[in-house]
Amino acid sequence: MADYSSLKPVAHPTRATIPVVARYEQTVTDLCAALFAEFRRYDQRIRARQYMDGLLRAQGRKSIANIAAAVGVPGDEQRLHHFVSSSHWAWSPVRRALAAFLEEEGVPAVWVVLPVSIPKTGEHSVGVSRHFSPDSGQVVNGQRAYGMWYASERVCAPVSWRLHLPDAWLDNRSRRIKAEVPNELSAATPEDCVAGLRDDARLWGDPARPVMTDARGVGEDRYLACLFDGSSPVVARISGHTRLTLDDRTRTGQGGYGAPARNLLVPERRLRCVIRRAGPHEPAQLRPLATATATVRLPPLKGADGTARQASGPLNLLGVWHDMRRPPAELWLTNMDKSPATALLRTTRFIQMVSSGWRTRGEAVGLRDYEGRSFPGWHRHMTLASCAYALSSLKDADPDRCSGLSA
Repeated sequence: MADYSSLKPVAHPTRATIPVVARYEQTVTDLCAALFAEFRRYDQRIRARQYMDGLLRAQGRKSIANIAAAVGVPGDEQRLHHFVSSSHWAWSPVRRALAAFLEEEGVPAVWVVLPVSIPKTGEHSVGVSRHFSPDSGQVVNGQRAYGMWYASERVCAPVSWRLHLPDAWLDNRSRRIKAEVPNELSAATPEDCVAGLRDDARLWGDPARPVMTDARGVGEDRYLACLFDGSSPVVARISGHTRLTLDDRTRTGQGGYGAPARNLLVPERRLRCVIRRAGPHEPAQLRPLATATATVRLPPLKGADGTARQASGPLNLLGVWHDMRRPPAELWLTNMDKSPATALLRTTRFIQMVSSGWRTRGEAVGLRDYEGRSFPGWHRHMTLASCAYALSSLKDADPDRCSGLSA
């Protein structure tokens, strides 16, 4: 059983003040001091640590009963349930502290925004609806969420979340009350959820850090317009049928040619055998046979008054071929006009790392396992599960430093 006696009130420590130690208990205790510094009450820090430990240690589904049993406090099951589902602690400061802790790793990194689906068999969990799942490529019944991951060569972990609530939930007063959905929460589109996460990235970390996402399978026109509505660096994977306007006069002699993205590029055989790793511990893969780039613009969008407006400035379109007899296997859109194609290709692997981590490490720490039905409870569970995810990732990045971690 973990020793929680050292969880005393502390100032807001930085990464530099956290000692490098070999023992798991000391490492986790110091990390918790950073993550849970906003908790004023000692018992809240105890419950947060217990819950996170339980997520890392419990076998199988991360139910409250299993979490309590895993940390040796089965009598505290009700207290843990209350701590996550019914208490009033704010999750945003914990998420912000987690992002700050990871950023102080001091290695190049990106923010990755990932749409995910959390299957549910019932219909009472907050936000459950039938929707298209990007994970399975089909319509499923469950929760639709958007997560933001910190991703670097060394560590990868989610730091912020948005739960999409469909109109069937927002317009039903009885459902809102039972799920404790805040009165001020109004309808949000997928692009609103992504914009909120992007704002978190701007406020919590380096604004020059790129935001990456996969825009396939959504209403791409408005989604992409939202992503590229400012000067922050963005990289988005798009589908081949996304319509773009070619704006490369040096190659065509004229601009303004609109067509599906897959038809706007001619492969160039200059980038053979570009090495792109799927992760720091996985073998190198020789992926692209050829690439091509072009300068494009998003199509104009119609405003509420019916007038069209230009969605963004010039963007770079990158195509990647694995088989020269077929259309491009990957298409990427970015406003990072000074990044060479080789550097951008190596960056795109972070989305694959996050997608893989959601299915594997995310499953192991219970990101899909919240059993409660409340909106605040979902956010608190996802916050603590994100902390557990970060600990597990740090353990894999530096096993000697976190020896004893069993997640």
